[in-house]
Amino acid sequence: MAELEGAKESISFYVNGGKVVVESPDSETTLLYFLRTQLRLTDTKLGCGEGGCGACTVMLSWYQEGVVTHTAVNACLAPLCSVDGMAVTTLEGIGSSRDLLHPVQERIAIARAHGSQCGFCTPGFVMSMYTLLRNSHAPSEKQIEGAFEGNLCRCTGYRPILEGFKTFSQTGCCGGATKCCMDVKSSDGIKTIKGPSILFDASKFRPLDPTQEPTFPPALRTEPLIPLAIKGPRVSWYRPLTLDQLLVLRARFPQSKLVIGNTEIGVEVKFKGAFYDTLISCSQVPELNKMAVTDEGLTVGASVTLTRLEEQLKHLVESLPENKTRTFSALLEMLRWFAGQQIRNVSTVTGVIVMDPSFFTGYKKTSIKPGEILLSILIPFTKEYEFVLSYKQARRN
Repeated sequence: MAELEGAKESISFYVNGGKVVVESPDSETTLLYFLRTQLRLTDTKLGCGEGGCGACTVMLSWYQEGVVTHTAVNACLAPLCSVDGMAVTTLEGIGSSRDLLHPVQERIAIARAHGSQCGFCTPGFVMSMYTLLRNSHAPSEKQIEGAFEGNLCRCTGYRPILEGFKTFSQTGCCGGATKCCMDVKSSDGIKTIKGPSILFDASKFRPLDPTQEPTFPPALRTEPLIPLAIKGPRVSWYRPLTLDQLLVLRARFPQSKLVIGNTEIGVEVKFKGAFYDTLISCSQVPELNKMAVTDEGLTVGASVTLTRLEEQLKHLVESLPENKTRTFSALLEMLRWFAGQQIRNVSTVTGVIVMDPSFFTGYKKTSIKPGEILLSILIPFTKEYEFVLSYKQARRN
């Protein structure tokens, strides 16, 4: 299309190691719909449809600046066009009862750690745990619990799921085969209620062997990204790769919606009757993905995800004087209560910003004018006698 020179009108990506090419895709199609209806990969479930239950969790992987990144996302909200140039891994791609279960699948199996009952949530839990292990071969118990903040289960009560998966941690559950954590004395000498003598025998689980995991598609390390210009039946999708391209598109389509994680727009379209005929993805614009520490504070690009921001804030809190990072600590406390891990992996602070009354003028209204973009925000350092506390308030009963 003329609005984006050199852009392609098709998308290509990998699913469980196999390349998929979609000519003239419908820009309104979600990744979940495509997986289930076109590829018949039905292990990935449709639950709430709005990124709240985690049943549709898959792993997205991409290559950027010499590093392969793995992240868990909600396929129900991820636009199909957004995975161009990426690798998608579903439950079918890591193991099966017909061949051999993956160690993650084995631990949640009903015959082992008893973590699956109706089984509807199981694929999402497995893929959240699998993604965590691809990023950290020996995660802490806290990391394991955090990985499931976006996964809901209505059957097991979470205990067998967590205890089975905590065997991946060096300090995790033994299943009661040794000294059970449910049969210990507290510091005041009072004995806790004793649990079952043996929940499972952790020694019989297959160990995790990271060298046996599927390799990232080599072609994605060398194939350059190309701008996208997808004209769907009702909605056009653009993906610029430079700031200049983004500004040209924004000037050409001043009423367009800028998309990064689609966690807000996707819900508005699905459940609130919203319609936007032009969507512009900002996720691949380098200037919007940068963070920098200045004399004033931390500058955060508009496309920086909440997960990346959280990692940077933790680093600064640990490395800088406490009196300078009180705002950072307050934000970290708020991030604990903001959605689940899958949402934080793709959503941004600029998408939910409510910090400045002169910028946030009302519910879902800002002072951004048609044709403008938000490039970055500044999170300032605090002064010696400046203190910051954070609270979450919502209009709910």
